Amino acid sequence: MKVCVGAVQSRAVWGEKEWSNAEQAVRLAEEAADNGAVLITFSEGYPGPSHGPIDSGGRLNKTPIAMLQEVADRRRVHIVASNIEPHETVEEGSYLTQKLIGPDGKIPANYRRCQPDTPHLNEYLHGGRRHILPGEGPMAVDTLLGMIGLLTCSELFVPELARVEMLMGAEIIIAPMNGQHSPTRPCLTDTWRCVARARAAENLCYVIVVQNLFRDGVRGVGIIDGPEETIAQSDGPGIIYGELDMNRLRWWRGRYYNPEFFVPPDEERFVNRCRPGQNWERRPELYRKLVEPQEEAFNYDYWKHDLDSCDREP
Repeated sequence: MKVCVGAVQSRAVWGEKEWSNAEQAVRLAEEAADNGAVLITFSEGYPGPSHGPIDSGGRLNKTPIAMLQEVADRRRVHIVASNIEPHETVEEGSYLTQKLIGPDGKIPANYRRCQPDTPHLNEYLHGGRRHILPGEGPMAVDTLLGMIGLLTCSELFVPELARVEMLMGAEIIIAPMNGQHSPTRPCLTDTWRCVARARAAENLCYVIVVQNLFRDGVRGVGIIDGPEETIAQSDGPGIIYGELDMNRLRWWRGRYYNPEFFVPPDEERFVNRCRPGQNWERRPELYRKLVEPQEEAFNYDYWKHDLDSCDREP
């Protein structure tokens, strides 16, 4: 089975006019479906609301997510879209979500970012919303296209999260990122692409990353990676298309290095460009250090005691 992906790297709007992203998202989702995409992904916080007002001021008669649900149902496609939602009990708290919308228009998975950015970065990225609080944990969802894992932005820099999702069965990891709406010092495009490629190779999975492009002249990360190679990438705004070969992926996941790999290939498609067995060659008893308390680690539970305590973190 082959899955055509349309990964939308958005020319996004930040601030009070953020509501207009919804109309653009519908148009781009329709375009991707017209071109054969059955899995359509958007950037972090897109179409929102995420950066601007939660309310569109009457400009939209549905939420941006509901508008994409209608597209998914009508075009029979899977869509991954993002927004911010209020925390249930903390008035100033929010969740940053990724929603997997199925081809029936329903939402079988609402992933809440489980390792959010720290408050200063949240404040910059999300229109002053400092307290993006942790969700429950990593998530992998069974779909008609395969098992889809959801991560958000710099969670891809945490190899343990991608590995956990692989162990949960994830074959495709979708990890959209946000973007710079004003000039800043960080310029991490090449690093992001390196990390995405590494996660795909070490977990024998596909990885999809796109970002918001709020300003002219910013080089986008947009990339679709497989365990063997980069399938497609783009620096600019638009839809990045790629084909995921799920049968080939599962073939690699069902192999170790055995004698069949040490003879000349009989067909080009059996030249191995990744390492089989990465999903099974593991010694969990060696990894206990990963779950030991770390004194200098950021306290993600600060919100349970005092929201202002985050400013006292190192």
